[in-house]
Amino acid sequence: MSLGLRRLAAATAGALTLALTVGSITPAYAQLDGIDTSSLGLEEVELIGSVAGSLPLGSALGSLGALGSSDFPLDGAGSLQELKEPPRPRQDTITESKFVGIDKTVGEYEYWLVTSAAMQREVIVEVVPSQVTDRGPAPVLYMLDGVDSPEGNSGYRHQVHIDEMMQNENVHIVAPTGAYSAYWADWNAEDPTLGYNKWETFLTEELPGIVESQLAERGTPTNGNNAVGGVSMGGQAAMHLAATHPELYQGVMSVSGYYSTMDELGYQSIRGAIEGRGGELENMWGPRGSDRWKDHDTISHVQGLENTAVYFSAGSPRVGQADIEEYGTDYLKMTLGLLLESGVRSGTEEFERVLDREGIKHLADYADTGFHNWHTFVPKIKPGWDYIKSALY
Repeated sequence: MSLGLRRLAAATAGALTLALTVGSITPAYAQLDGIDTSSLGLEEVELIGSVAGSLPLGSALGSLGALGSSDFPLDGAGSLQELKEPPRPRQDTITESKFVGIDKTVGEYEYWLVTSAAMQREVIVEVVPSQVTDRGPAPVLYMLDGVDSPEGNSGYRHQVHIDEMMQNENVHIVAPTGAYSAYWADWNAEDPTLGYNKWETFLTEELPGIVESQLAERGTPTNGNNAVGGVSMGGQAAMHLAATHPELYQGVMSVSGYYSTMDELGYQSIRGAIEGRGGELENMWGPRGSDRWKDHDTISHVQGLENTAVYFSAGSPRVGQADIEEYGTDYLKMTLGLLLESGVRSGTEEFERVLDREGIKHLADYADTGFHNWHTFVPKIKPGWDYIKSALY
């Protein structure tokens, strides 16, 4: 190994260890920011991956309590990401959940404006009705977005191009939007930044009836079966919903989700997503360790998945060409993406062990390379659908 590579390895290990054990990202960024990433090749990036991937992520987070606090500080570069737009406000006049109209149409994508009585607000729902017309009624696949969940332009449109991916599949795609860092959950209290969130109620009690009646009215009926899927935050929520509402979903597909809210990594990742975007964590499920936190710890109550088609996937701590293209010279973001997917991989393997122990049939799909980004997510969506779809017809 050359002197330059040894220095790069040392900087990586030192910065990441400091970030994980002391908690603040600022010292780590100070070390990493001094590296000229513009000339990094595959060998150098693979070295970064091997060093970062070998760090005991779970152990480092678990040791934070020994420092006197289980919460590391979210200060410094990249720690606070402002919302691109505020959540839609509550309106006291909204007392009924209903279809209002089609806000706009973009190619195969329809943007339905609906109201939620539970949240007392309007919601934009991205819908791609089945493009297959000769196979009878179609099931509905609800797809939940990741942490930023932009309104009116989900990742399934601007990253996946799900209309093209699923054009030969007899399925209605429904992607609600605007659940900024909300984990698609019912929150205990309204948040000054992230709004009033009752997404689980909306998804399980309000939206299915709206979708079924509206599609039937237009002559493209559903067959009464549903599946739920998602990536990252959306994947975690999808698995929770499927396990909690087995009467509603016959299939679930989760890409790079994490299935524990009670272990250190699960808690800190949720906390980072909420507080890192200006929200107050206890507004979601109350104090850490409360019954509401336990209710969302899917790994501890997987029995609800027993009669469900279950697919989940994870990336890898090994870098791929797509990662290099994704991050370019942003060394810090690349490293954080690596660490996130390292945690996902570890949590996914543990989730698989629990399902095996409980005798619950599933498909766990592991990629050879790929950090926590859309380049890793997209290739796993169609295989997920291919695995669960037989349960929907």
